[in-house]
Amino acid sequence: MIAWLGELYGLDRLDAYQLLTQAAESPLANVVDTNYSAVTKIAKALLPTAAAYGGVHRHLREQARFL
Repeated sequence: MIAWLGELYGLDRLDAYQLLTQAAESPLANVVDTNYSAVTKIAKALLPTAAAYGGVHRHLREQARFL
C-alpha cells in the first residue's frame, strides 16, 4: 500500500506512511486460529484521482466504446 500510494500520487515513503496511519482502516479477520489475516484499505474519496497503470484502463474503456 505504501508503494502504491507513492507511485500513484508521488508521495515519498514517509508521507505515504503518515497518510495511511491517519486515514486507513485495518480490520483483523480470521482470528479463530493462529493463522490471522488482516487487510489495509483507504477510502477512494479521500484520495485524488489517479491514472493507475499509466492510464491503460481508461484507454481500454475508450476503445471498447467503439466495438
